[in-house]
Amino acid sequence: MIEQNQNIINQEYQDQMTYKYERKIQDGNLVIGNQFYRDLEVINMRFLEKFNIQTLMLYITNSMSLKFKSETIKELTLKLPFQKAYKFQNLIVDDLELENLEVLLFQDGNQLINDCLYNLAKFKKLHTLDISCNNVDLTHIHNVLSLTKLSMRLCRLKNIDQITSLINLENLDLSANEDIDINALCKVKSLIKLNISECNLQQIDQIGSLTNLEVLDVSLNELLKIDSISQLVNLKELIITQNTNIDIAPLQYLVGLIKLDLNSCGLRQLSALKSLTNLQILFLSFNDSIDITELQYLKNLTHLYLNKCNLASIYVLSPLTDLKKLIIGYNKIVHLNINFSRFTQLETLRVEGNLINDFTPLKNLDIFHESDQQRCFDLSKQRTPSQEELHVASQMKLVESPNFQLIEIQNIRKTLKNIFNEFQNKINAVSNKANSNNAKFISSVVRLFQQLDQYVSQ
Repeated sequence: MIEQNQNIINQEYQDQMTYKYERKIQDGNLVIGNQFYRDLEVINMRFLEKFNIQTLMLYITNSMSLKFKSETIKELTLKLPFQKAYKFQNLIVDDLELENLEVLLFQDGNQLINDCLYNLAKFKKLHTLDISCNNVDLTHIHNVLSLTKLSMRLCRLKNIDQITSLINLENLDLSANEDIDINALCKVKSLIKLNISECNLQQIDQIGSLTNLEVLDVSLNELLKIDSISQLVNLKELIITQNTNIDIAPLQYLVGLIKLDLNSCGLRQLSALKSLTNLQILFLSFNDSIDITELQYLKNLTHLYLNKCNLASIYVLSPLTDLKKLIIGYNKIVHLNINFSRFTQLETLRVEGNLINDFTPLKNLDIFHESDQQRCFDLSKQRTPSQEELHVASQMKLVESPNFQLIEIQNIRKTLKNIFNEFQNKINAVSNKANSNNAKFISSVVRLFQQLDQYVSQ
């Protein structure tokens, strides 16, 4: 009798859960739990089999055992609750039956122990694994031969010999592992994209043999010499940001480069870039003693960033008529001594923070948006941003943020002004109908908006 009652209860629970989550499933996506999720020892969700779920995010807690199966789930995200006290300590995935799982993400963890890693090889189709921000042992990683993308940012890694068996690995993120030994990288010949930024590296001789690399991020290290990079002839994107006083001479051999980020590198001359005629996107901001003469030869440039470079003139940029975006803020430019009428592709020009008083050279430009105080010009005529521009924006480093803060301030001010005007139109009518306390409250809100508007206009 007890067993029968238990079966009835279990079935009712499953029916209830099915009804509960049926309404949440949209386009094959399901989120179970939230940031305040409480402890459950076992997650047994047989009802998932009834739905065509492809993406599942599951908030998990301490010492949880996962027991469910699905033939449709391709992406599983295991996420910690909001409370800092929770840690991945003994997450058991033995009973997960997800034969078509392709993407597995562990988010927000900090003590992911190998109990949840040793059996990953059973997911035969798993191609993407993210165990970033976890304290992990890589003993069992070498068994997951199907992996093409592996993210292990901020994992306190030292030795990475175990990844050398991952013969299909194409995308590897090892960033922010400050004590890492990257010698093993030379054996991972399949790599196409590599991120070893923020690793306190002083030399990267080991990567010279990775000739399949197309994207490399070595930013925020302590590199002075990068001779090995000259062998990476297939590179299309290179990020070197914030390696002060680095010698960029080896870059002259990377003629296939399309995007190059050299922000904050203490550069003085750019002769190594003269041969990079395929470059389209170039970041050179925060190099305050730079000579930009050689840029005149990079005629395929479409995006050029030269914020805070102590520039007095931009005349040498005259041949770069394919530019779509030119950022030259916070320099010492007095005259716009360039014929902008030839820049027919130009969509955005930013010259804020300079000493320019005469904007006559811009008279032939069809300016859609102008911020008078900050001198930010948008020539784009309300168009939708291209995929390239969205990609550029998403990849931009924090050091470029001053470009955008100013225009955002103007947008905030405009919004506040509109809200304030609405309050002004309604304040008298509301005050007449409201009691004394409400009237005081509304008046306080209006004063707050006035103060905010004054603050952002400064």
